Amino acid sequence: MDARKVMQTQRTATMRTLQEYTRLKAGEEPDLAWRLVLDSMIFQAEAELRWLDHCEAALVRYAPTPALPLTADSAEEARR
Repeated sequence: MDARKVMQTQRTATMRTLQEYTRLKAGEEPDLAWRLVLDSMIFQAEAELRWLDHCEAALVRYAPTPALPLTADSAEEARR
């Protein structure tokens, strides 16, 4: 599984959702209760985007370093 691809797919879906919530909020004047519900959903989507940013940064920061290719000298040393 490619974690970065999963995160990018989730980011795209969350951005679409955030845009839809923003359009709903900008539309006709909703009552106070509906506006507060929309605000809550917008805040949750924004928090998810920040969390995805954090996850991507952690992947970069904690990615294992690739193993160096074995050369004839290092293979000989490994056998000792």
